[in-house]
Amino acid sequence: MYNHSTRSDFLISTKETVKSDRSKSANIMRPRIFNCRLITSLTLSTKVPKRTAIDELSKHFASSPKSSASVQNVGDSNYAAAIFASRDFATWLEDVSFVSGMLESLFKRKTGLRENSNPIDVLCAVTDGLTPKRLFSEPRTGLSILYGSANSILPGLWSADDSGSNTSQDRESSVSFLSNPLPRDTRPLEITLPLANTIFQNGRRSTLFASRWQLDHDGSIMRTMIHEKQSQTLGLRATSGNHIKPFLPLLPLTPPRKIVAGLGNIVRQVEVNGTATPASKELEAIIPKVFDTRSERDTSYSPGPIGVWCWVIPPEVVEKRNLFDLKVFESGSSQFEAELSLEVMNVFSELLSSGCRLHKILSGGGGWGLKQGLLSLDPETTHSLPDQDDVEMFIRAFQERNNPNPSEGLVTPGSYLMFCIEPHWTKNEIGLSQSISPTTAIGVVQNSEQEPDSAGLSNEVDIIDDHFGVVSKSGLFLKATNLPHVSQATGQSQPFTTKVDLPRAAFIL
Repeated sequence: MYNHSTRSDFLISTKETVKSDRSKSANIMRPRIFNCRLITSLTLSTKVPKRTAIDELSKHFASSPKSSASVQNVGDSNYAAAIFASRDFATWLEDVSFVSGMLESLFKRKTGLRENSNPIDVLCAVTDGLTPKRLFSEPRTGLSILYGSANSILPGLWSADDSGSNTSQDRESSVSFLSNPLPRDTRPLEITLPLANTIFQNGRRSTLFASRWQLDHDGSIMRTMIHEKQSQTLGLRATSGNHIKPFLPLLPLTPPRKIVAGLGNIVRQVEVNGTATPASKELEAIIPKVFDTRSERDTSYSPGPIGVWCWVIPPEVVEKRNLFDLKVFESGSSQFEAELSLEVMNVFSELLSSGCRLHKILSGGGGWGLKQGLLSLDPETTHSLPDQDDVEMFIRAFQERNNPNPSEGLVTPGSYLMFCIEPHWTKNEIGLSQSISPTTAIGVVQNSEQEPDSAGLSNEVDIIDDHFGVVSKSGLFLKATNLPHVSQATGQSQPFTTKVDLPRAAFIL
């Protein structure tokens, strides 16, 4: 049966070539990405003229049997395309002639598009980048595109609920992807990705807008309407019964520690070897050993700030998963961090499927008296809309302070914490990491303001079929909701939500 949704990636690369035989050269420049959902990827750099990008895409679709598949059968729906750009391509999305040329390449040849045919609905969005070629390498830049049926890809595109200007610096837009469930779970999953800050590219806090296009009498595709949006849902669910694959590169530092004292997102004491201990004490002893081990094993390593996360785990999950036996970091071990991280990654995937939340530790350590060793966990588990502020979050936290189920929100005595950090990856380990192209992926990248070096950009254009991928510096927000009949049977209608802001984390859809 034909799938109305197709995907294509257009990659524009900086330091890494797509061709495997070139990857062995030390001085190769990497193409960047443009993605679509017949499913193809095109890589190039901003050195490539817009017209060249369009022409190369058209030639690829004309010559590739796989890419020339028809998208005619959209039924009563309009045609649709969702075009995602990294920040250095933000202005390309506002170029009417460029977008029109892209739509001609995507639809005109494949649909026999003619005057008075179904219009094309388009969503344009700017993200922090596109997924890397390899799992733990650097993100790429360019465009990533989904196209096909509007009902399938862009449900509710013209809803008036979220219209408005994105020029306000307080209005961060987002897109939400509807995907298959987590492993060993049956609940539909929604992954929300905050969009990039584009103030310095186009004056907007975020760039997200919908437009409608129609074939003109002279054969050109013309824009007939446009409006800015605050959020949009996109359909990415595959065949029923499939599950997504999470990649959560974390290095466990400690076994699960029972929470002895804490309130809201503040943990005061945990139990270590049967004794109540300030929550940060164990971390304060381990982190210096991590720095020492890294410096000994990698001469290029420079110690700096290190991110720490913790899982909040119900007691029954600790017992069911035998987490007390989980292998953790040891300074004298011969095992490298990357190796241990990969070894335990499936455990973290199971924790996520079991409703355990991941929280970054925002601050803690030091102090004296009652404040000694406090740890403050990031309380954010859902993507807040612009009119939702910290006061509402505090009110919700206070109301849920006696909730015994940590999957409902806050750390409570009797639950467990397991402390983890982002593992250190050597250049060789990154180069050997799993390829995630072509695929459909949503990920997280380091929150850094560093932009690609324009001097290293390539003039090449490369197209990769069957690939779509975007990343965010702000993290991803997961929401798994019980189906109505399950909620009625169990009496549990509250969805599971968590934030995943671990750099190099990815979800393969």
